[in-house]
Amino acid sequence: MTQRASSLDSRALFAGDAARHLAAVSDAELRQLRVFCVVVAAGGFSPATVELQSDLSTVSRQFKELEARVGTRLAQRGRGGFALTPAGEHFHQAALQLLASLQAFRDDVAELAQRGGATLRLGIVDALLTASSAIEDGGLPRALAACVDGVPGLSLQLVTLRPIEIERRLLAGELDAGILAAHAPPAGLQHQRLFAEASGLYVAPGHPWFHRPDDELTLAELEHIACVVDPFSIDLPPPLRAAALRGGHTRADSIEGAALLASTGRFAAFLPDHLVAATAPLSKLRSVNPTLFSYTQDIVLSSRRGNADATLRVLMRELVLIGR
Repeated sequence: MTQRASSLDSRALFAGDAARHLAAVSDAELRQLRVFCVVVAAGGFSPATVELQSDLSTVSRQFKELEARVGTRLAQRGRGGFALTPAGEHFHQAALQLLASLQAFRDDVAELAQRGGATLRLGIVDALLTASSAIEDGGLPRALAACVDGVPGLSLQLVTLRPIEIERRLLAGELDAGILAAHAPPAGLQHQRLFAEASGLYVAPGHPWFHRPDDELTLAELEHIACVVDPFSIDLPPPLRAAALRGGHTRADSIEGAALLASTGRFAAFLPDHLVAATAPLSKLRSVNPTLFSYTQDIVLSSRRGNADATLRVLMRELVLIGR
């Protein structure tokens, strides 16, 4: 873990060291490192294309170019799936350490212009505000207010990101905590359940499915309609994910973007029920065959394993009340 400078002199020494690292690593190499870390976090090239908003051939080419720069094969891929080689495992840890060091450098430079004080860097997914479980009795606003009140001089940094990017930044030390949909956490992260979120498959007037009986709408049918792929598609239950991705040639980088596309009446999209219920422009959308296409997933607070600092402990203590 990078130790924070305790004086201006030590900051200057740290900045000089980090500057030498920055000079030695080009922007192109940093982009390739990011692609590499996203592919590893996603578990392969295909799921990484959703996060990177890029096509499969481009992601594969950047990965191969990085291997050429390193001079060794970093991962096995093929019918057996994606798996890091021993060299790839070592390189992945080194890449995360470098990205964390660069972020620490940015943070130290930013602190030079401040009086100091604690900082809480929180990443969240979009469309949380309409989740009644998150805002009833204060919910998330109350928890954030408790952090501000309980930690004088707190600098609160809130950023909306895609789920896989939240996890990448947590592992790289660029975020202190994140709120996202639950799945098996990567090594080094831990989850604290907050609330359950129900979602369904929605279409708008004008869509071929809007007036069709639910019992005619099957998984096989889903493979043949235009379905929006968004950052949460990788967290769909496996049968729904497989069917949606086969018909998912239309992409959105947020839930609200997916809702906008569904509103055209030309696409189907998986959306949180609370977002549709609380958003007037989405009132005409229909949840199709809820028995087959609806599902529930937990929303969690994710953070790095180990001892949390005082500010993060306040947030954890307040947020645990949401799930009760």
